[in-house]
Amino acid sequence: METLTPPSREVASRILDEVSFEDRLIGSSLHLRAGIKKVSLYSLEEVFLLLKEPHPHIDLDQLESWIRTVIQDGELADRMKTVLGQKAADQDVVPLIRDLMGWRLIQCKQLTDR
Repeated sequence: METLTPPSREVASRILDEVSFEDRLIGSSLHLRAGIKKVSLYSLEEVFLLLKEPHPHIDLDQLESWIRTVIQDGELADRMKTVLGQKAADQDVVPLIRDLMGWRLIQCKQLTDR
């Protein structure tokens, strides 16, 4: 996987901060005993953690748009769009998206010492 260019401090701050209630994403995960559990997602890190669950569900096109418009990380959104354009099954795409987001979070945390 190609690396992402390091973000600016401004972009890193937006990536690590929580968004407003109106800008949150809704995702869900399947729990074996509890069934489908919906969750409100207020940060890129929360989305990353959801994607680490065994059975996550989130609209990946909506996620790409959210990263582009709310988080304002065009490079990450463009890379995600490339992955989504491969038209593979979600179970194959989610780990790639998760890894891209994880790499971006590492970059931001190193830059801001959070």
